[in-house]
Amino acid sequence: MGESTGAGASVDRGAEKSRGRQEPTLGTRETSSQRVPASLPGDVDPLFDDYEDEPAGFPDPWEGLNRGVLGVNRRLDRWLLDPITRGYRKIAPAPVRAAIRRFFENVGSVPTLANDLLQLELRCAAITLGRLVANTTIGAGGLFDPAGRWGLRRHRADFGQTLARLHVGSGPYLVLPLLGPTTARDGTATLVDAAFNPAFWVLGPAERLTYGGGAGLAARDANFEALMALANSSVDYYAALRNGYYQTRIGQIENPPPCSWRSRRRSGAR
Repeated sequence: MGESTGAGASVDRGAEKSRGRQEPTLGTRETSSQRVPASLPGDVDPLFDDYEDEPAGFPDPWEGLNRGVLGVNRRLDRWLLDPITRGYRKIAPAPVRAAIRRFFENVGSVPTLANDLLQLELRCAAITLGRLVANTTIGAGGLFDPAGRWGLRRHRADFGQTLARLHVGSGPYLVLPLLGPTTARDGTATLVDAAFNPAFWVLGPAERLTYGGGAGLAARDANFEALMALANSSVDYYAALRNGYYQTRIGQIENPPPCSWRSRRRSGAR
């Protein structure tokens, strides 16, 4: 919603990097060759090798249009979405909001499972499946996280990451109405992830709209302070948001979760 639903978890880490900068530099990023030891010969999968194709900064040929959409989103945030979020945070205690967020994350683990399998991340897929079964049953539909207490750590995988692993470029940077920052690749991939979500098949049109609104509110609540801090500290909010999205999105693509065979290969584990 506005800057938050699309930004979601993509802004919280990037926001700290963007504070205090008049114009964030999109080209300042540590390359994979600086961070990752060179692989041994024959150690790279030709199809799903580490993703290093993205240039330093998403291309932004439609900046004028994007700035206009962001302006509309910010007015919508100011007059509608921010008051709703503040009211939600005032009425619902933090533990209740956390349980609601876990519920939506549990449902969202189905697209993660699908993308784990598409990326041939079988260990991650097993962990995701274990979390889904445990939290849906013992965890009361995902309101609680017993799987996390058992050491099954949550991770996120989406179809945009799957396409990036196949070396599909990001395409132009986009700001979508209500959804916020994305790219041509990731925005299109969102439709595939929505089709993976069981809510798409189980719920009717009105119920899907309610579900989407609830998921958006939970995501907005989780990132509310980071978004407010970014907005209040940025001379150019558009550039700061774009930079924050870029930094975090590249991190999501290039830094695999601990369950990934890519992480184990980097650390030398067998």
